[in-house]
Amino acid sequence: MRKRTLFLAATLTTGLLTALPATASAAPSGLRGDFNGDGYGDIAFAAPYATVDGKPMAGYVVVMYGSSTGINPTRPAQYKVISQNTTGVPGTAETEDTFGDALAVADLNGDGYADLAVGASGEDVDGDTDGGTVAVLWGSSTGVSGGTTVKDPATSGHDYFGRLLAAGDFDGDGDQDLATGASNSTVYVVKGGFTKSGTTGGFTTFTTPKKISYGPDALKSGDVNKDGKDDLIVTGRVAEATDTDPGATRSTGWYYPGATAGPGTAAPTTLPGGTSATVGDIDGDGYGEIVLGNVFAKDDDLSGSLGGTVTVVRGSATGPDASTAPTVLTQDSPGVPGTDEERDGFGSALSVGDINADGYGDLAIGVVFEDITTEDTGSTVLLKGSATGLSETGGRTLSQASSGVPGTAEAMDYFGSDVLLKDVTGDGKADYTVSAAFEGEGVGAVTAMLSNGTGISSTGDRAFGPGAFNLPYKYGAFGANLIG
Repeated sequence: MRKRTLFLAATLTTGLLTALPATASAAPSGLRGDFNGDGYGDIAFAAPYATVDGKPMAGYVVVMYGSSTGINPTRPAQYKVISQNTTGVPGTAETEDTFGDALAVADLNGDGYADLAVGASGEDVDGDTDGGTVAVLWGSSTGVSGGTTVKDPATSGHDYFGRLLAAGDFDGDGDQDLATGASNSTVYVVKGGFTKSGTTGGFTTFTTPKKISYGPDALKSGDVNKDGKDDLIVTGRVAEATDTDPGATRSTGWYYPGATAGPGTAAPTTLPGGTSATVGDIDGDGYGEIVLGNVFAKDDDLSGSLGGTVTVVRGSATGPDASTAPTVLTQDSPGVPGTDEERDGFGSALSVGDINADGYGDLAIGVVFEDITTEDTGSTVLLKGSATGLSETGGRTLSQASSGVPGTAEAMDYFGSDVLLKDVTGDGKADYTVSAAFEGEGVGAVTAMLSNGTGISSTGDRAFGPGAFNLPYKYGAFGANLIG
């Protein structure tokens, strides 16, 4: 089996936005994604297949703290590596726990510091093989420290609890909630407030209108209808047998509006399917656009295309805007760099952020299987936001073959396996972080690029792998699940 197939299978079955700087002893900034409260945005990512203390695929997470010069692995005070063997973190690093195969960020206990929810969907729990678990790692003035297990509300009713995570205030009560996917068609929503002792505000569940195979493929939150409650996007594959393929599936999505009783209590709106999703305001009207990436080829799923598609559904006061047809993009669309080629993986990862602070969200797209100098090197595309949506001018490709970008475009690096637009320098402009999860035969690497005020610049770029943190240079998918 080719590594491309392995990577896609792993991604789909495990879950592959100004503040003034302050001192660490000052009051927390309250900035989303600021784990240490210093006013700079931070990021986290994982190596869920990495060996930890001799345990293959036990997994670990890296938290990197932002600064005026961005994230920097050469300064030990600006990062922390966390596994289940780290003091204060629940559990023990064990073979195939895959700690970090899903991440979510929110201030879950309301103390002003961002916290990090971490899924370990391969964890065996009380004799339940692959039952899965979720831990919250707590933010503080000194950064992420310690953790608490999130109780599974339906033990033994599924496998792989925590394989997908999404955080948001879904019921509008001011507390951040945590939505979790598992191996079935049910989404489990653990309600805030969370405490370090392990208590929460209870939980609710809902099941997708149609049974989905393998569990959800994507689970993302954001306020689409501008009502102050976060909404939830769920995608998955639904069985749709044909005369020639009784096992055929069609990727389908649903929009669940936030509601006082929680998501799932109001009827969902059907969306196009996808393997990735994000929510962000691209046209500057305050409503979040729903962006769905679908890397399936036609012979893999009935929703598939040649080289992958990205669909943008405009937000409105009623949720997905029914009066405007979704925008469907391929690499043959006007303003999109590249060429629509077979199995490029266009849409493998998505992120929305305002690179130039013009009030419009820009869109980053992973093209994980793009062939550049050789097979499956991977690439990314940046598209500009505007008052009318994504602009047909100013689109740009960035890869390891681009001038100024560190590294070398090599076979099966899968550059663009994840993308993140997030301000890590405190200037109010989104910077750009990209992972290449199979760099070095599955070791993985991260490339950090900064905004120069008008776009992403090669000045100050950094590329690093596990060796930068004195970690073994071994298979691990380092850089997976970028979040901030």
